[in-house]
Amino acid sequence: MSGFKKISSAIVAVFIVCFIVFSCSVYFQIRQNISDETSSALNQVQEMLKANMNAKDIKAVAEQSPHLSVTGFTGRLSMPTNYHSDNQPIYIPIHENQYLVVRAHDTAELVQNMNLFWLVAALFFTTLSVLLFTLKVAVTQRLKPLNQLGDALQQLVDGKATNDFEDSDIKEVKRVIGQFQRLQGSLQNKERQLVKIDKKLALLQEQERSYLARELHDNVGQLLTTIKAHAYILVNSNEPSVLELSAHKVQTMSQQISDAIRHLTAHLHPLVLDRVSLQQSLEKLVFEQELAHPQIEWQVSINLNKFAQEHERDIHIYRFVQEAINNVVKHADASKVWVHIAGDEQGLTINIRDDGKGFDGNAVESIGMSSMHSRARCIGATCAVELHKEGGVRVQLSLCLLETEDLRQVNVA
Repeated sequence: MSGFKKISSAIVAVFIVCFIVFSCSVYFQIRQNISDETSSALNQVQEMLKANMNAKDIKAVAEQSPHLSVTGFTGRLSMPTNYHSDNQPIYIPIHENQYLVVRAHDTAELVQNMNLFWLVAALFFTTLSVLLFTLKVAVTQRLKPLNQLGDALQQLVDGKATNDFEDSDIKEVKRVIGQFQRLQGSLQNKERQLVKIDKKLALLQEQERSYLARELHDNVGQLLTTIKAHAYILVNSNEPSVLELSAHKVQTMSQQISDAIRHLTAHLHPLVLDRVSLQQSLEKLVFEQELAHPQIEWQVSINLNKFAQEHERDIHIYRFVQEAINNVVKHADASKVWVHIAGDEQGLTINIRDDGKGFDGNAVESIGMSSMHSRARCIGATCAVELHKEGGVRVQLSLCLLETEDLRQVNVA
């Protein structure tokens, strides 16, 4: 139902109820007034009769009253002429068996009053019609921006943007349209960011493929070629020293191939999580960075003994910490790094801070930063990357397991 129909229906309903109540009140009040005036006129005739006024004078007075009618009656009465009750005819004797009859006659005045009432009612209904027409024009005009907003929302669902809104003098409507325009602008910015991220991810995929191809070709491929050559020697040579040397070479290069494959696999997937807990995996990750960068002073605190493990979520947490630390050692030029990770049954908090040179606006939109925000969203956490007041950058992740569990229950329901 449209806004005008709802408003007009409410107005009409209220008006009809009020009109019915008013009509009943007016009708009964008119009847009561006419009845009182008629009784008063009859009582006046009765008083004149008691005062022994002649019938001619009484008739003259009674005929002037709009509430009385005067007629003649010839015949015998079964009741005395001086008997009278409310609104009953009064019989005034003129001659033997001839009477002057004075009766209540309120129909004419009632009709007159009701005609006036219906005239007023017609004016009321005419006024209501004009009011509804004016209201329709006003509401239609005022709600036009809201109708445009509804069309804009549908276009937004279809992936289209629009700013075609008429100006409105209604504060609330202007506020809603302003909020929609800000929302649309925010969605457009997010869409542009997603396009940038998609391009960067596509570039990153190509870089990963190039890296894997280079590692396989330059390292594993060359080792396999060398092993193939030594295998030929092992098959065709008869000298023990040559056979021993080739066998040793094959063994060494086989170990190198195994190490290279293990390195590539760890690069693609943190295998350490398949063998040990998340806490041990993170401790190993930070320890390796400490060994690789001894010039940095590390302060590390990791406590996840009461944190419930979930393999898919743990991978995102591991990659988040890995990316944050990689950003520090590659770009921060820091001398100190603080790593504090704590988790229990209620949630998880990660704080990684350095005293380095900070970052510029372009770094916020880098693949690494986007990856951290994306992984935080995947596990239902919030992520913040900001400059610290004492220098450097602080990376924070907060995960509330209670809220996440509640959301999951809602989604299941």
